[in-house]
Amino acid sequence: MRVIIFVPFLFLLAACAPPATAPSAPAATEAAVPTSFEAATVPPTVAEVAARQWTSGDMTFTLESPVDGAIVSEPQVFLTGTTNVETVLSVNDELYVLPGGQPFSVPAPLFEGPNALSIVVSDANGDLVEFVLTVIYQP
Repeated sequence: MRVIIFVPFLFLLAACAPPATAPSAPAATEAAVPTSFEAATVPPTVAEVAARQWTSGDMTFTLESPVDGAIVSEPQVFLTGTTNVETVLSVNDELYVLPGGQPFSVPAPLFEGPNALSIVVSDANGDLVEFVLTVIYQP
């Protein structure tokens, strides 16, 4: 009985599917119209790349800058962003208390070359976010 029901179902799917055709190249007088794939390859703006958000429990942590892999010419970078609840931020073992609902800016000293900044964010409920941010200092 299953075979009888299954086979007509497959036949129905095959009958409803559009025929497979190869895409044709635009005529010499036609302008090539970008496809949705081509439109999606446009590089994002700095603002789209920079803002990253992590959520753990009731805590939401947003880091606006710096971008991972950023190249800077100063020996210090400022981590900026927001958090929705009071949190403790650790940047390479330096601790900062961040008020909830307000923007923050905390310094992170850099050595020449690549710097791996170990970021840990936690709140009073034990919610935790951890990640590594790479910033390259080139004087």
